Amino acid sequence: EVSTLTEELNGLAAEQGIRLASDVIDDVLTYALFPQVGLKFLQNRDNPDAFEPAPGQEPQPQATAQTPASPAASAAGPAVYAVRVNGKAYTVEVAEEGGLSVAAAPAAAPAAPTGGEDMPAPLSGNVFKVLVQPGQQVAEGETVIVLEAMKMETEVSAAQAGTVGQVHVREGDAVSVGDPLLSIG
Repeated sequence: EVSTLTEELNGLAAEQGIRLASDVIDDVLTYALFPQVGLKFLQNRDNPDAFEPAPGQEPQPQATAQTPASPAASAAGPAVYAVRVNGKAYTVEVAEEGGLSVAAAPAAAPAAPTGGEDMPAPLSGNVFKVLVQPGQQVAEGETVIVLEAMKMETEVSAAQAGTVGQVHVREGDAVSVGDPLLSIG
């Protein structure tokens, strides 16, 4: 398979302008073992901003002059922020001395009439395959997306029968637990 993968990678490199190593077998093995993540690595080989900094090389936070978020947050009271975490909205109040007060915001109304119910990612990983398109009819239990984590593929099945409203991810995207994958209405 090495010759087939070498040919395939050379074709992708020519097509996408990817610079391969002088000893191409290293890049072929990276691509063979990690098809999506390895290809992203090769595509961004010359772009250090695409990767996390090496340990000890992290940029140090710089002291900056703080400006109030709004006129109401000036010296006479707490600053109020709307924060969204894992799809849930919260109102956070930060007092001058740094104390926090957090309250859950009222649930937001469904965004789009074509959306339906969002299907959350059951695990963190990469989207390996998207098997459906918006407008497609799906049956309950039908596989709609395949996720890949630690070289294992996990099929994600439709929790209900219906029509796919919106697909929120693409092949190769990284997702965390609970991230919306698609909606079925």
